[in-house]
Amino acid sequence: MKTKKPLAMFLALALLMVPILTACGPTKIDATLTTYTLTLSANTASAGKVTFHVTNTATDQKHEFVIFKTDLPEDKLPLVDSGDGSGTMRIDEEGAGVEHIDEIPDTDLPAGATKDLTVDLQPGRYVIVCNLVINGISHFMRGMHAVFTVK
Repeated sequence: MKTKKPLAMFLALALLMVPILTACGPTKIDATLTTYTLTLSANTASAGKVTFHVTNTATDQKHEFVIFKTDLPEDKLPLVDSGDGSGTMRIDEEGAGVEHIDEIPDTDLPAGATKDLTVDLQPGRYVIVCNLVINGISHFMRGMHAVFTVK
């Protein structure tokens, strides 16, 4: 009579491996963009790949999702004129003290859209913002930013 023990042991081992293999993937962070707010499901992660699952829940505006590495507080980030003729300022993405890591542009985040962004983040302090200026209103200056720390 044949025994089914090897098959049962294999299946038990496979079931035990599922959580371990799942944990090997990128850290997932939900980001919600609304009119002038940016909210993250977590403000910290371990170094390595992080996937931001970004949803623009606004019904009236497009947004963008820009990641900067910086030690500067949000109110000390370098600013530049938006160039829209309103005199409104936005973050200087090439300014001193900020390193542009990656972004989802506004063309990919119209009202109601969802998009993923996976980045490989090193330990440090990051600021995530919407850097758009629309009709003379800076989304960053109205509060669309969050600090994110990688350990």
